[in-house]
Order: sequence, then C-alpha cells, then structure tokens
Amino acid sequence: MPDITFSGLASGMNTNDIVAKLMAIEQQPLDRLQAQKTSEGQRLQAYGQLNTLLQNLKTAVGAMNLSTNASPTVATSGNSGVFTAVSASGTTGSYNISVSQLAQVQKSVSSGYTSQTDPLFGNGTLTVNGQAITIDDSNNSLRGIAQSLNAVADQTGVTASIINDGSGTPYRLVLTGKDASTNFTVESDLQAADGSPIPFGVINTQNAQQAKLNIDGIDVVSNSNTISGAIAGVVLNLTGVSQNTGTPEAPQYQKTSLNVTADTDALKGKITDFVNAYNAVMNWVSSAYTTNNNSTTDSNSSSSSSSSSSSTSTDSTTTSDGNPLSTLLRGDATVNSIKRSLQSILGNAVGDGSFKILAEIGISTNRDGSLSIDSTKLNTALDQNFTGVSELLAGNGYTDGVMKRFNSYLLQVTSPSSGMYASKQTIYNDKVKSLDAQISVQTVALDKRQADLYARFSAMESLISNLNSASSYLTQFSLQQLSSR
Repeated sequence: MPDITFSGLASGMNTNDIVAKLMAIEQQPLDRLQAQKTSEGQRLQAYGQLNTLLQNLKTAVGAMNLSTNASPTVATSGNSGVFTAVSASGTTGSYNISVSQLAQVQKSVSSGYTSQTDPLFGNGTLTVNGQAITIDDSNNSLRGIAQSLNAVADQTGVTASIINDGSGTPYRLVLTGKDASTNFTVESDLQAADGSPIPFGVINTQNAQQAKLNIDGIDVVSNSNTISGAIAGVVLNLTGVSQNTGTPEAPQYQKTSLNVTADTDALKGKITDFVNAYNAVMNWVSSAYTTNNNSTTDSNSSSSSSSSSSSTSTDSTTTSDGNPLSTLLRGDATVNSIKRSLQSILGNAVGDGSFKILAEIGISTNRDGSLSIDSTKLNTALDQNFTGVSELLAGNGYTDGVMKRFNSYLLQVTSPSSGMYASKQTIYNDKVKSLDAQISVQTVALDKRQADLYARFSAMESLISNLNSASSYLTQFSLQQLSSR
C-alpha cells in the first residue's frame, strides 16, 4: 500500500513514528515465521553437507567393494618394443609372449591428378566391395568421389581421403579398410562424353592382415593390435614384431615375459582415500559440538564442495554466528543413526579369512570416532598377505567384505529418491509451503492493521483540528462580546 504521512500539527504528536513502533510489535509473529523459514533452509543445507560427505565416502568404498577392484594388479612387459600391457584386474602370474605379425588395415592409393575439384572422371560407376556408386556431373571430381565413397562407408567398410604429395600431379585418393579383416576391391567403368574409357585404378600399398601372437604356446589372432580378451583382466598393446631367431622358412620368434603382480601401492591409496572420506564424515559430526572452530569449518567446507557432480548444493558453510552448519543438527536423531550405522559396519567382523576386522591390517578407531592408519602394519599385511587384505575388503564370493557392507548401506542412505537428504528435502518443502501460507496470511493482516492505524490517527487529527477550530471561534466570539459592552 502507498505510504501515508501525517504532519501531526493538530495533535503535536509524531504519528508516523507511533504507527511504526506499533507495527514493529505487531510484526513479531511474522518475524518469527520468517526466521523459522530461514532456519529450516539452513538445516536442509546442513543435511546437504552431510549427504555430500556420505557420497564421497560411497565413492571411496565403491573403489574396493568388488574383488576385481580390491585386488589391483600391475602388468610389466619385458620388452616394450614388442608390447606394453595394462592390468585392470588381472590375476597375478607370468606369461611368455611372442608377436609374429601386427594387425594392419588395407590401404589403396590412386594415381596422381592435377586437381581435386575438376570434373575429370566423366560418367559411369565405381564399384567398391560390390557397392556400386554412380558417377555423374554431380560428383565426377576426385573430391566428389571421396565424398560419395564416405557416404556409403557403412556398407563398404572403406573410407576415402585425399593427400597432396607435392608433385606435378599431387592429388591422390587414399582408400582405407575399416579393420584388419576388411579386404576390398575397386572396379570402374567410367567414360568420357565421347564414350572413351577413363581409367581409374588403385594400387594396394598395404594389405589387411590380423595380428598374430603366441601366449604360452597358444596361438592368438586379433583384428586389432590392442588385445583385451586373451588374458583376463590384462590389455596388451602390440608395438612390434618379436625378433626371429630362426629362418624365414622356419621362423622362431623370441619370447617376451609378461609379469602380473599385486599393486600394493594402488590398494594402499584406495584404503587411504576411504579413511580420509570416513574421517570427513566423523569430523563433520564432531564439529557440531565445537563452536567457532574455523579450522573444522574450513575442512568440512572443502570436503563438501569436492564432489562437483553431487546434486546437493550448499549455499553457506556456516551459520549466521559463524559456527559450522553441523551445529544446527547437534543431537539430531538422523545424524546419530548414520554415525552409529557406520561405526557398526566398521567394527563388525566379516568372513572367515585371514583378516576379519580392519584393525588387523592397521586401521584403528580413535576416541573421537575417526580412523588412523598404522602404515607399518598395513604395509606388512599388503606385502605378506595381499589376497587376505582383498578378501577383508571385498569378500570372497561367499561372504561380503567390509567395503561391500559399507557400499550397501551408503547406496541406501544417499539414494536420490529415498535417501536421507531426499527425505529431508521432502519434509523441508512441506514445512516451507506451510510457513509461506502463514506468512502470506500474516502479511495481509499486517497491511490491514497498518491501514487501520493510519485511518484512526488520521481521524484523530481531523477531530482535534475541528475542535481547535471550534475553540478558536468561541474564544474570538467571546472577545467580541466583551469588547461590545
């Protein structure tokens, strides 16, 4: 509503100030509703911070919840000039490998031409791998033929490009097969306008052939120089042919060793990531009981923002008084339940292997609930019983490991549809909807109350003004009567 001002000349009172102070008292219930809405928003942000930390923990746990990723290995080639190797989840062991032939695709090159855009090829058909391509005025240049070939590459398995060799007739059409199993032929019946034939031929500069190698006496062939299925969990990248120690007629290709060994450093790194992510959750919960702890706040702030892919956003990392947002959830039943669940999974024994709890490999719980790593104990466990550590983390196919149990729980608690944050967001939305309705009602009522106060004071000013006028008139009338006597 528009502002209404009063001079207060009749009453001598500052009516605007009086109305403002009265309205400040009347507005206190509305202020409380708005403060409650702000508080609910900050509580949701606090749940969002915790959810982000739990998602980070789920990522760290997910790197070790399966046997394949809880037992990383590294592959080492005895001669990188023959092959290199990468192990994702290969079983430890040694292999002897020789390479007698690398995979290559067929390449065929045309004669040279002075132009790639001039219509040099008349009319007719060009047949590649049985696929006939019509050549006419729309595509009878070298570039036009290349474009027409590429348009049917899915059918022929052949792609075309043009190179410039720098000679007097520099432009050559290069045809390339899709893979090592694609052999192709090129035929043409091109004619000039007078019916004379226009020759168009290509010369094979490289024949298609498969890669050939021998692994521990077993012959292996592949259409690619990247071999991913011969040794489970290991990818071989062939880089050259092994040395022939025999004769061309009776070749004997030299063997190159491949060693697949446990990657203790990789697994230790994953364990360290887990401990750091777990501690970030516990430190965030603990920070609720420590006010004005800037270092804790900064640490948790960086942890919560580290997951850019998270759907949870946090607009602020602290409350209005500078405390961590976790203080808003101090003693919260949901937070306490999550903390107890994580600690329960951590402390429960698993399986029947060499190790049953994390403490046996050097991961112990501190008094504040965080974890610490005894590097010496962990290194010893990894070096002496790598398989036992892997089974403790991921299980052995019969029983779940520690990380699989963590993963199952964290998948549930961070679910975007039914997890902790999703539930809290639904509750928040319902509360805000109710608060907004109450705020709207209160705002309308306050506007009416203010208008009523202004109307009352306006009427009072008018009445006083009228009384003052009547008083002045009576006084003047009395004076005139007295003077007339």
